[in-house]
Amino acid sequence: MKKILQQFVSTIKTTSSFSTMLAIGVLVSLGLSAHVYAYSTVDSQLDFGEKNADVTSLQTFFADNAAVYPSGLVTGYFGSLTRAGVIRFQSLYGIDQAGRVGPVTRDKINSLINAGGWGGVVSTDVSGPQFYSVYQNQTNNSVTFTFVTNEGTTARVVYNTNPLMFNEGASNSAGFGPLGGYSASSASGLSTSHSVMLTNLQANTTYYYTVIVTDAAGNVSVWGPNNTVRTNVQ
Repeated sequence: MKKILQQFVSTIKTTSSFSTMLAIGVLVSLGLSAHVYAYSTVDSQLDFGEKNADVTSLQTFFADNAAVYPSGLVTGYFGSLTRAGVIRFQSLYGIDQAGRVGPVTRDKINSLINAGGWGGVVSTDVSGPQFYSVYQNQTNNSVTFTFVTNEGTTARVVYNTNPLMFNEGASNSAGFGPLGGYSASSASGLSTSHSVMLTNLQANTTYYYTVIVTDAAGNVSVWGPNNTVRTNVQ
């Protein structure tokens, strides 16, 4: 199969545009991405807020692994979705999860690109993370949640004085999220131990809340939804 694909790549490089489209069509029929051989290396370090061709190269590569980059968007802008993809990639390869493309992350990305792409290294994790030891501690104007998960996750708590509603979302959490309300996140990043504090709350008031955690593969689990907690009397 590998030899056949190499022959198709050679055909793409040497024939007319019509033959190129035909070869791509055959690749698609084999269940492979049509642009798997069109990756460009990432030549610079990247961070949140940047917009350039290297960001486009990064997103194009990430888009072929839904476990790393479930949105699949190629915009050339390094926003929150790209940053989350970088964190998932770093978790997958045991790299410090800084959320930026530094030398180590860039070199790992380029080594995969130079080897022809993901090469089958696509996460098959489809199980949502599990919660353990969920505790809450409230005052008259704040609530602190502490909890543990069985794998590294990012975590947040959404809350409101009214019951919460959510988009169901697609696979790997794409499109999932609350409709309205407020949100607070854990500062620990992709971790198994989290603490999330809700501040500036009203005293003697009932709040609806849901704890949301997302693992490196994009799988989501919730504690709730619509648990309630009441702040103390002032």
